[in-house]
Amino acid sequence: MDKTSSKVNNEAWLICPNWTEVRRFIKNKNNKDKFTESMFIDSGIVVGSLGEKPPLMKTRKEIKIEDARIEYQYLITSGWQVTEPKW
Repeated sequence: MDKTSSKVNNEAWLICPNWTEVRRFIKNKNNKDKFTESMFIDSGIVVGSLGEKPPLMKTRKEIKIEDARIEYQYLITSGWQVTEPKW
């Protein structure tokens, strides 16, 4: 997703305002339902004082792309920032 979330790319990363959590939005390329596209949203916590280690992945959920866009936009407006891939 881009910053306006108007198109879907393969992967997008966000980090929370206090730099303790990251989210990865990744398109499900192996979706069995060919009529409804979906994305995985992986959540992880930052490990170490400066985030020198990769975040620890805690959860994964699969949702429709439309819902992923809404969640992505909500996080951006809540202060989350686009970041580089973490794992």
